[in-house]
Amino acid sequence: MKLLELKINLTVILLGTLFFFTQGFHAQAPGCTSLGTPAAGSIGVSLDIDFTWDTAERATGYIVRIGTSSGGVDIMNDEDLGSVTFLDLDEDLPQGSDIFVSIIPYNEDGVNGTCREVRFSTGGLFIPQCTEIINPFNGDELVSVVANITWIRNFSASGYFMSIRERDPNGPVVWNREDVGNGTNVQPPEFKPRTRYYVTVIPYNDAGSAVGCEPISFTTGDPLPTSPCAELIFPEANSTDVPLDTNLQWEAVAGVDGYLVSIGTSPGGTDIKDNEDVGFVTSLELDTSLPAGTQIFVSIATYEGTRVSDSCIPASFSTIRPSAQKLVEEIPKFFTPNNDGFNDSWSVNSSEDITVETIFVFNQYGKLLVQLAPGEAWNGDFKGRALPSGSYWYAVNVTNFPRIRGYFLLKR
Repeated sequence: MKLLELKINLTVILLGTLFFFTQGFHAQAPGCTSLGTPAAGSIGVSLDIDFTWDTAERATGYIVRIGTSSGGVDIMNDEDLGSVTFLDLDEDLPQGSDIFVSIIPYNEDGVNGTCREVRFSTGGLFIPQCTEIINPFNGDELVSVVANITWIRNFSASGYFMSIRERDPNGPVVWNREDVGNGTNVQPPEFKPRTRYYVTVIPYNDAGSAVGCEPISFTTGDPLPTSPCAELIFPEANSTDVPLDTNLQWEAVAGVDGYLVSIGTSPGGTDIKDNEDVGFVTSLELDTSLPAGTQIFVSIATYEGTRVSDSCIPASFSTIRPSAQKLVEEIPKFFTPNNDGFNDSWSVNSSEDITVETIFVFNQYGKLLVQLAPGEAWNGDFKGRALPSGSYWYAVNVTNFPRIRGYFLLKR
């Protein structure tokens, strides 16, 4: 009797130890993961799809099995991919096939072979059927000029073509079998107001595109209101003596997507900035200084999607006109062309604020002797002959200023 009790007690101890060991082992084994793409049960999957999956709890790596039957390995035979959670197959999946995928997590304590196998189907074997446009409905009136076109998903399609014509089924083409991807809605270019349109959605896959798809028709309503213009607030309109390095600022306009800035030296001019898209900011730092002593015209249009402000009236201001006196003071009053290394030539250079364009030198009777470029030196000769000492006159053309006139002495 005591021997029997001893055997029973030993059995209980062994079973308890085994239970403890088993529970401890499974507590450290990795959890399962789920396939992210392609989704389980999906059909019409692209043949070059990339596989992704979630990270499994406590997993340090994954073994992947892929086949065309449950448990099959004809596409991938239990390949150890390490710790990555994505797979790009070297070859495309077979067309029109059921695909079975098992992702088996593992770690140093073992492999979790209990994770569920996932199944999906590839497309491309059969040409898809036509789908149905559900917004706008066929025959709708007063449709928005920025309407989205929405249709029912065709699960055997890998994408859709869209054709749009104006006025009648054979009218002017807006889109001709435009590939709009594999979603179920798209916003075409803005429609014309009060115009009838014919829209056809054509599903396609690797086997081809649906045939015989009929268009729906609808009529658009009134145009959307034009996007408002923005008001220049700095410099103020009609202000004068504005610094040449001034930054522009304008009033923010609610609800717009951005601003288009044009700047010129004439009304409607764009010689400084031509409809520059500055995004949603309300200021502009110019790349270069504004021209001195010039009336500047600025127009700031806004845009919402494809709609842009129309006929914005430009605001204007005038830039500061620097004094030409400094340039006059820097023009040499005399020169001595005697080759002694001092004042041997006469020239006129641009200053920091004033740009010299051309210099003319005349004798006392008004005869033109020489025409010089900015910084070009004159040695006092005329046609190879040294001119005598005396007074000579100059005229200097400068940018945005009246011509500067004066005289200097030639001393020999």
